[in-house]
Amino acid sequence: MSGLIQSIRLILLMAGVMFLFSVSAVAQEGLKGKLNDFADQSITNKVSEKEQEEVEKLSTELKTVQAQMDSAITEKQIRDSVFRAEQEIGGVAADGEAKVIDTLAFEERFFSVKKKTPSNTRKEDDWRKKYLFTHTNVYKKVHELDSSKQVFGWHPFWMGTAYKSYNFSLLSTIAYFSYELDPATGAYRTIHDWKTTALVDSAKKYNCDVLLSVTNFGRANNAAFLSNQKAQANFINTLISLLKERDADGVNIDFEQIPGSSRAAFNNFIIDLSSSLKTARKDYRITLAIPALDFDNVYDIPQLNQYIDTYVVMGYEFYGANSKVAGPVAPLGSGNIWWQYNLESAVNEYLTLGIPKSKLLLGLPYYGAEWETYDLRFPSKVKRFVRYPMFRDIRKNHYNSGCCEDDVSKSKFYVYRDSNNDYRQIWYEDSTSLSKKYDWVIENDLGGIGIWALGYDNGYTELWELLATKFALSDKEAIAVAKSRSRYSFRRYLSLAFRVLNNPYMLVRNPRPLFSIFGAIFGLSMGGFFLLYRYGHRLKRVFKLLIKSGITLLIILGIALIFIALQYMGLKEVSYLLGGFVIGVIIFLLFSHRFISEKNLP
Repeated sequence: MSGLIQSIRLILLMAGVMFLFSVSAVAQEGLKGKLNDFADQSITNKVSEKEQEEVEKLSTELKTVQAQMDSAITEKQIRDSVFRAEQEIGGVAADGEAKVIDTLAFEERFFSVKKKTPSNTRKEDDWRKKYLFTHTNVYKKVHELDSSKQVFGWHPFWMGTAYKSYNFSLLSTIAYFSYELDPATGAYRTIHDWKTTALVDSAKKYNCDVLLSVTNFGRANNAAFLSNQKAQANFINTLISLLKERDADGVNIDFEQIPGSSRAAFNNFIIDLSSSLKTARKDYRITLAIPALDFDNVYDIPQLNQYIDTYVVMGYEFYGANSKVAGPVAPLGSGNIWWQYNLESAVNEYLTLGIPKSKLLLGLPYYGAEWETYDLRFPSKVKRFVRYPMFRDIRKNHYNSGCCEDDVSKSKFYVYRDSNNDYRQIWYEDSTSLSKKYDWVIENDLGGIGIWALGYDNGYTELWELLATKFALSDKEAIAVAKSRSRYSFRRYLSLAFRVLNNPYMLVRNPRPLFSIFGAIFGLSMGGFFLLYRYGHRLKRVFKLLIKSGITLLIILGIALIFIALQYMGLKEVSYLLGGFVIGVIIFLLFSHRFISEKNLP
């Protein structure tokens, strides 16, 4: 029995040693269990009274050790809890916070990053002066986009004349932001420079579609508009008029924070909008900006697919102005660091709901987010949000500073101590991180990418060069496409003619087609003059009369175009038209003089 007692004592000694070095509550609990089992087994053995007293004494010692272990475990749990609380208060460790899903804050951030105070007085050039846009360092090479992918970009009104530095050959669609909707009437509070901006003509020169973005932000505003059919009808009529006036190609609907109760009303609105636009012009496009997460199950995708040409997922603001933790604005993945929603999950969710890949574009940010934080490591708790810097600002101020990439989110970040000795973190996208996200879009065969916002890289060319690398054809492929297109030039002219007949007012706002029309008039006239001059004496009287009547009609049409030009166009364009007609008259007189003289001979 003495051997048994010695064994118990030895175990108690080992337990004490193991306990001192044990940092795991689970391990300690396991140790306690084994000691209990061994003690019970030992005490229940048949022993003498003296030995029994010895065993009971050891049992008491064992219980004391267990109590100490329980107390220590409790103390450790409290200590860990206090440590975590201190971490949260001090912001030194925000791993838990980074994974917390705050959908309300996430939803709020979407339109906060787009919302600006409307300015009816500040024009394009005023914005240029405010932001000091430059048009000197510009990527000018003309490209041919791969037709299997779309490159969609928003031009916010506050980017003013920054469009003068855009490479429109690398954009398939540009949306002017925005028609700011009055939900009570359907009219616009402001459309900024939509009626006058040269952006429209500049884009169309490179076959880039131009859309008017329509914005309505907030649950109350969306509920009010979507429940008011009169306001919707007024909006649709106003929109069609504005699109016709600029010969635009469609609309981008950007309604944010639509309440779930308005799901059916939103469907009806889109159906009505589509029907009206297609009646006005069959090739009008309807695109829809959708959040990374359908917070209130608003979008009835199977229904909307019949009417929406393109969906643009707003793949940003995962961390931003009201987030408690500093983190990537547009994370591709989350890993064990960031909250579960990311670009990949957002896209997969919408694909599961039924959006065709070819219709789905992933919108990515040309901006970053900056916070004052408790710590330089990530994730870190936020003291305060600082700002949303444009790419151009980050490029200018931190390009030569040490920066890093988060391999999980595929985003860039930069940490530093400011002049007040406060910690700062900036999370952003650059050509390296965007390249990886573009590759992901291509590998997953999505319809393309969206950009919020064009002009945010003004003064730098690397993001344009990246678009060319990822989405443009090679020079050899572009030449082949150009040759193929030249075979169908007649079809393009015919399409232009039908568009002019359908909407003559487009010539007022966009005079470029006037020159094509004048060229056609001049060419047909010269052909008729040549026939009269060369074969007039052989033609029958009726046929000659038809030719003369046709020529007269073309001349009258030309004069009508001149009057339109005189009323609505500048002196430069009018002078071109007048000069062309003068030259045509001179050539006509030179070639027809002999024919007219011979006709008057006795």
